[in-house]
Amino acid sequence: MNDVEFNVSNAELIVMRVIWSLEEARVDEIYRQIPQDLDWSIATVKTLLGRLVKKEMLSTEKEGRKFVYRPLMEECTAINLMADGLLEKVCATKHVNVLKDMIEKSTLTAQDVELLKTALEAKEVVDIKHCNCLETTGTCACRHEHEHEQIAV
Repeated sequence: MNDVEFNVSNAELIVMRVIWSLEEARVDEIYRQIPQDLDWSIATVKTLLGRLVKKEMLSTEKEGRKFVYRPLMEECTAINLMADGLLEKVCATKHVNVLKDMIEKSTLTAQDVELLKTALEAKEVVDIKHCNCLETTGTCACRHEHEHEQIAV
């Protein structure tokens, strides 16, 4: 998979989504876009921005008396890294379950469905799925739902 680790908390991701949407933003602009039910203070937003700058997710530039924050990573890159991270945490024999559940929970247009069909048609198939739990954790506690398929442990 990908060698870059995406290590951003859920709270930091909320801030990143605001900045990706605005393309650049100042603290007060970001604060106004944070859902009020989170009950964050402006100090919380500043702390999260500081962490994101330290993680090299954001650049910061002083303009007058305020700082402007700009993303250093594209949103699509972050999404790909999150997907890679999720698949690395799940037994390879269960990737199909994750994908199926994500499709079922997603709101999709006809164009989206066609894109997925095209991707599936182009996907190279394998004869055997290899359980990778032992490689990553040392033990396999999986109950392989697809026992009728050939699964190598």
